[in-house]
Amino acid sequence: MKRQGYPLTAVCRMEKAKRALLLALVNPHTGGLLISGDKGTGKSTLARGARELTEGPWLEVPVSVTEDRLFGSIDTEEAIRSGHKKLLPGLIDEADGGLLYIDDVNLLRDDLLSAILTIEEAGGYRLERDGLSEERRTRFTVLAVMSPESGTLPAACLDRFGLFVSVAAAAEEADRMEIIRRVTAYEKDAAAFRASWQTETEALAEKVKAARATLSAVEVSDAMVRLAAVYTLKANVAGHRADIFLIEAARAVAALAGRAFVLPRDLEEASEFVLPHRMRQLPSEAEAPAEPPQQPENPSDTPEEQKEPSPEETFAQPDSPPPPNPIDTEEHEGKEEDETPPEDMGNPNAGSRERVDAADTRVLLPPVWVEPPGARQVKKGSGKRSATKTDLKQGRYVRAGIPKGRTTDIAFDATLRAAAPFQRLRPSNGCAVAIRPEDLRSKIREKRTGNIFLFAVDASGSMGARERMKTVKGVIFKILMEAYQKRDRVGMIAFRKNEAEVLLPVTRSVDFAQKKLAAMPTGGKTPLAKGLLKTEDLLDMIYRQDPAQDPVLILITDGRATRALHPGADPVQDAITEAQRIGKRKLPIAVIDTENGFVKLGLAKKLARAMEASYFPVDKITEDRLLHIWRSTAARA
Repeated sequence: MKRQGYPLTAVCRMEKAKRALLLALVNPHTGGLLISGDKGTGKSTLARGARELTEGPWLEVPVSVTEDRLFGSIDTEEAIRSGHKKLLPGLIDEADGGLLYIDDVNLLRDDLLSAILTIEEAGGYRLERDGLSEERRTRFTVLAVMSPESGTLPAACLDRFGLFVSVAAAAEEADRMEIIRRVTAYEKDAAAFRASWQTETEALAEKVKAARATLSAVEVSDAMVRLAAVYTLKANVAGHRADIFLIEAARAVAALAGRAFVLPRDLEEASEFVLPHRMRQLPSEAEAPAEPPQQPENPSDTPEEQKEPSPEETFAQPDSPPPPNPIDTEEHEGKEEDETPPEDMGNPNAGSRERVDAADTRVLLPPVWVEPPGARQVKKGSGKRSATKTDLKQGRYVRAGIPKGRTTDIAFDATLRAAAPFQRLRPSNGCAVAIRPEDLRSKIREKRTGNIFLFAVDASGSMGARERMKTVKGVIFKILMEAYQKRDRVGMIAFRKNEAEVLLPVTRSVDFAQKKLAAMPTGGKTPLAKGLLKTEDLLDMIYRQDPAQDPVLILITDGRATRALHPGADPVQDAITEAQRIGKRKLPIAVIDTENGFVKLGLAKKLARAMEASYFPVDKITEDRLLHIWRSTAARA
């Protein structure tokens, strides 16, 4: 029975999303539409309502789709009857001239999503599978919805969506009341409800049909092309897809208005859907060299107006944070804050200065993906980040393979396809299909597991210089938010003064992590060897809980070891020895060297060699550098 869907015209509010949907329906060259929003906001209902506005086919791609169903495979019935291989079309081919809908697109396998979007852009593909080689032509429009809380999309896939719109729950009491009334009426009598909105639905369908007929006559002048280029340059987008999609979306706007030419307001409206998910942040003025601020001649004079700190700047600050130490200036960069002046050599409390830096949440963290060593081997666990093979007959059946030995997880579809072309040559022995051992195929399954990101952070006095700790805290906080979505776990070890402590046990609790990060002080000497020793202890505990885990270790330090494990020992040699012990674990490790200044000891680089880790000398951890660090660490897998 054909499902009686909720009418698009009956969807309350979300006018902007409806407009974006109409643009995608009118012009297939807009690159498809991605609707993002919190759960329960009606985005899936809205997208499915487009089914009644188009005359072409409507195909829905489930997140559990296999490659055979998506791209096509051997027609088993034909192969058994005639002994010849013939392609049975998949969803990609069946959607030709229509719409391909993907619900929870961020849960679909990245390789499948990338292939779908590539085929949509190219208008065809070449199939090589099961001994078949064919060129296929297909044109369709992709409509997709996603909930950001269940994960993000890779940047490459996000850029291929021409249009993007974000929806939110109704904030007004009257709107929420109207939504309740309409949904209740639909649940009570769907047929009657649909009939009450039939006139509006038919009028909108006619409008889309007329706009599609007008689209081919819509022209874009050179002035509008120039204006489109200005929009994309101002948005600092990457590549040229945005320029092309912007023109195509503006043509759709003009077609809906019944015009054969594009106006500036058409480009302005189109830019609201084409540019938001592609805009990149321009280099901050704060990062550029600036002249030192002028000090007032009279210290008692204060500006009449002072800029109030933003909520992000005041994130997780202690109730009464200590003021910055006056010696923390560029002249003292590279000098330990706990170095005792000659006049205080006899004071036992000298060198105890410390500070607490707030997290800099303005640090932006793009979507990242890390695959530790062995992640493609059989593992246990759960999560949403890394796809890993499993032999537990659990997880998604993604493809079939030739078994290396005896198998109990038989892929019946692939086995039948392998045996079908040879049925006319084999004795049936009373069986409908004669299957031999060489025909057997086993299922290859994948499930998603979470990762463990373990930070070993140098919290000594030298790390407080130039507010490096603010950036470190901000980065870890952003990773925690990403870890919550991907079901990852994050832990942190801080070492300062004479000890190292597990500041943040391996956890998914964002609230607990915020409190711990906010209270972490900087100051004192650098017990680097103790920090590495504590890291080993935590790794041992992780392996005792689950031997199949592959933690990712990120060591952030300037490498200035000033405290040994035992009195009289060499602190540098102790650190190297502990680093070698960690290196024997063959983990993905990144060493971020924050040492700067004219005189550099280079110990962090030696530590990286001892641990067989990736080494990154940075003066300030930025989002781009962090992404590069994570990808480089994953590449070692």
